[in-house]
Amino acid sequence: MAKKQVTMTLSNVVIQKVGVPGGSGTFVFEQAAPATLWDIQHDMDKYPSVTVVDSAKTVVYGEVEYISKSHIVIHFNAEFSGTAYLN
Repeated sequence: MAKKQVTMTLSNVVIQKVGVPGGSGTFVFEQAAPATLWDIQHDMDKYPSVTVVDSAKTVVYGEVEYISKSHIVIHFNAEFSGTAYLN
């Protein structure tokens, strides 16, 4: 099967969903502007595991708040930009 990739650009945010059609895939959220709160809307219909890396590709830990099966908020102690991978 061919991989399906969807990309949306919002102000200072790039969102991608990468995976096989019908598969769970990985939802990729890019936070371009440094922030202490990352508000992520996704279409995975589940409470995904989350891995965050900063712009230097170092894993960063924050408090993940599950608002719903399609919405999470991640809280950090300091502002930074980077990428969140949801699985």
